[in-house]
Amino acid sequence: MKRRKISLTTKAVILISALLLLVNLALGSVLLNRSRALMRTLIDERMMDIVTTSADTLDGDALRRIGPDSAGTPEYQAIYDALKVFQDNIAFDFIYTIRDMGDGTFIFLVDPHPTDPGEYGGPVAVTDALKTAAQGVPAVDEEPYRDAWGRFYSAYCPVFDSAGEVAGIVAVDFNAAWYEGQLSGYAGTVVLFSLLSLCVGGAVVFMLTSKVRGRLRDLNAELGELNGDMAQLLWDLRVTPDSPAPDAPPLHAQPSADDAKRSADEMLELGESIHSMRETVRKYMEHMRAQANSMITSLAADYRSVYYIDLDTGEGICYRAHSKLDNGLREGEHFSFRDVFTDYANRYVAESDREGFLRILDPAVIRAELEKEPILVYRYLIVKDGRESYETFRMAGVRRPGEGEDDVIHAVGAGFADVDRATRETLAQRQALSDALAAAEEANKAKTAFLSSMSHEIRTPMNAILGLDSIALNDPNLPESTRTHLEKIGVSAQHLLSLINDILDMSRIEADQMSLKSEEFSLSGLLADINAMLDSQCREKGLTYDCHIIGQPGDYYIGDDTKLKQVLINILGNAVKFTPKGGAVTLNVERAAQFDGKSALRFAVKDTGIGMDKAFLPKLYKAFSQEDSSTTSKYGSTGIGLAISKNIVEMMNGKIEVESEKGVGTTFTVTVTLIDGRRDVSQEESAFRLVGLHALVIDDDPIAREHAQLTLSNAGVTSETAASGPEGVEMVRLRHARREPYDLILIDWKMPDMDGLETSRQIRQILNGESAVILLTAYNWDDALDEALQAGVNSFIAKPLSSANLFDEFRRAVRKNTQAAPPHKADLTGRRILLAEDMPINAEIMMDILDMREMEVDHAENGKIAVDMFASHPEGWYDAILMDLRMPEMDGLDATIAIRAMSRADAKAIPIIAVTANAFDEDVQRSLQAGLNAHLSKPVEPDTLFSTLEQLIK
Repeated sequence: MKRRKISLTTKAVILISALLLLVNLALGSVLLNRSRALMRTLIDERMMDIVTTSADTLDGDALRRIGPDSAGTPEYQAIYDALKVFQDNIAFDFIYTIRDMGDGTFIFLVDPHPTDPGEYGGPVAVTDALKTAAQGVPAVDEEPYRDAWGRFYSAYCPVFDSAGEVAGIVAVDFNAAWYEGQLSGYAGTVVLFSLLSLCVGGAVVFMLTSKVRGRLRDLNAELGELNGDMAQLLWDLRVTPDSPAPDAPPLHAQPSADDAKRSADEMLELGESIHSMRETVRKYMEHMRAQANSMITSLAADYRSVYYIDLDTGEGICYRAHSKLDNGLREGEHFSFRDVFTDYANRYVAESDREGFLRILDPAVIRAELEKEPILVYRYLIVKDGRESYETFRMAGVRRPGEGEDDVIHAVGAGFADVDRATRETLAQRQALSDALAAAEEANKAKTAFLSSMSHEIRTPMNAILGLDSIALNDPNLPESTRTHLEKIGVSAQHLLSLINDILDMSRIEADQMSLKSEEFSLSGLLADINAMLDSQCREKGLTYDCHIIGQPGDYYIGDDTKLKQVLINILGNAVKFTPKGGAVTLNVERAAQFDGKSALRFAVKDTGIGMDKAFLPKLYKAFSQEDSSTTSKYGSTGIGLAISKNIVEMMNGKIEVESEKGVGTTFTVTVTLIDGRRDVSQEESAFRLVGLHALVIDDDPIAREHAQLTLSNAGVTSETAASGPEGVEMVRLRHARREPYDLILIDWKMPDMDGLETSRQIRQILNGESAVILLTAYNWDDALDEALQAGVNSFIAKPLSSANLFDEFRRAVRKNTQAAPPHKADLTGRRILLAEDMPINAEIMMDILDMREMEVDHAENGKIAVDMFASHPEGWYDAILMDLRMPEMDGLDATIAIRAMSRADAKAIPIIAVTANAFDEDVQRSLQAGLNAHLSKPVEPDTLFSTLEQLIK
């Protein structure tokens, strides 16, 4: 059976229908992508606005001074409160400040989150946007990141100090689920409308296609019948009287006039159906576009006006009109954006901000800024009808660079937003804080000046009172009753003078005018003075007084003995004052710790007096505080002495502690740090022998590293530390490459990953016998003695570390190292050296130096020439290569890699020595990785160069 062919008309209908459906899908996809991009831009812009506004409220200088002990200070609290306002009033997850540590890491500074703040010094997740903010440019994360608090998109803004440097970074975190939910929700709406349109369009096409196909079949049948009739008619016309009548073709019923008219009507109906289908699709597309515009308009609610700007043509379209401008643009109006915005700037923008506003109207500036950041923001002051207010002008690319056929931004969305209230509130808060701080400082200065002035003024009449009282008491004819009155006057005057002295000390402390002297004094002498004074006071009151020295503290220290004596006498005096007759007062002195030429001395004052209630102890150091109001009248106490003592102790980097029980007694413990005044003779001898040596301490225990470093420093040894075996080996490798090996290496035996024996073995592979290696261990090393010696260990030291043992073993190891067989030294006479140096003067100097040892030198002007010269000579021709690292055409690193890659025996073995101005550790590491044997920094000492060549040339 012959298959029926599809007619051309049917094909045309189907093709048109398919094209309309494809256009619907394409327009829906474009609308989805563009709307999603614009919505993301608006969200990012909102995030950027929040973080830049919060950053504007912070003092960069104060932020730079924030440290681990800053919590509770006015500066810290001001930053905390400013961030807390945003945390409490704006819907986001976290806001906090960050510090760039300069080594690729970032830490938390201030985080006001009420339940789960980031601790000071804690690590911050590093993103590209954070790195950008550290360079001084606000940024928003392009992709989400995950940290201990969850998954976020964050906006970052730098905070600058008065010097214009980045003092810190403000970060605002938005939950990634919320961020992506906003985009997904909107995308879902657009997809829903697109699918609905597609379904309706498909149904219409199906219905129309079915109907057309049926009508076309009927029409085709009728046309077939018409064609038969026409054939019959032609046949009849060809018949003549002379010719026989041929067989007539089969006859068909001739169509009537009604059938022809019906066919024409059906063709007209088909055209109208197709037109109706196109109109339906067009209406759905307009509906989707209107819906998208409505959503974009709702998202732009924060803006006074919104515009679309074509940067290529300079034409703009107003999407939201500025309601408060006379003769402003109307919605849908097209305009020249530079002319209109320039006129706006000249009429309303304050002169101080006008130049910056006009600058960002340049399309080249807009493109340059948006290539760096997704949003361009400019805050400025406007003046309208005599009233000043703050606005922001924001622009974002309709699509970002790289999302189209080229990397150029052709169009942007622009908006004007009113930020006057927020800006003025921020300025008002900042001014209020500044005024309050200034007022507090002035009040404090006034109080201090008053107290100081009054204290000095009262001293003059008090001097006369005490003098005349003393003279009167010496009168032999003085009546007994009068003597009694004069003695009471003297006691009261002394008490008043003591109070004046305490007030003067407090005023000096508050004015930060009290200073400590630094003089050598005898501890035994200080205790002798205190004991003499206290012994007499206790005897007079019927108390027992004892002073005990625990251990062997040093005899001489450097510090302020007068202030220390004042603190101890004050506490001891209180102990005597508040201890009833028959009680006891004890002073215990001991050296709690000693390191780095300093000692922590502990003074414990214990009495069996009236004691204090534990609830009162937190108030003990407040000026004029008394547990009982009757204390002053009964014991003559002012309550100011302990406040002064606490301040003095803290100035000495010490602390004061108290334990007390009501009716049992009180113990005050004062701990201060003083510089050792005189060291032991044996230690001085050891230090003299070790001065100038360089040591490396490798230990996984940070406390052990610190103790060893302090001990070495006290002996005059310069030391560095490594926290693991691999780190220590790398440090040794770098020093060896510089030809500056360590003299002494102290290694802990038991370390994770790489123990002390393996570390020693790898170090010996680098150094041979150039350094003394000592193993530090708390274990019995007899079983590992042979293995340790084979690994290159010179000696052992038992834990815990003893300074005397450490010095003895170091001297013994250095002595062994010095007496060892001398290292290999090659004869340099007649050696051929290839010198790669692009600077003629440097090359000439180096050739003269090498000529001093009668070496032959070939000079290459750059790395490429050096590679060619080495390749063109036979194997073994050159004994060594001196390679500058920075040269044109091919630098020293690439030249070394090229030489090492050659398939000849001497390419791998020939010593290649870097002679360069690149002196950082990173440069040395790159040299070693490229295959260089040593790294000498310019200017190179001839002896160092000769020594290096002697060791490396075989």
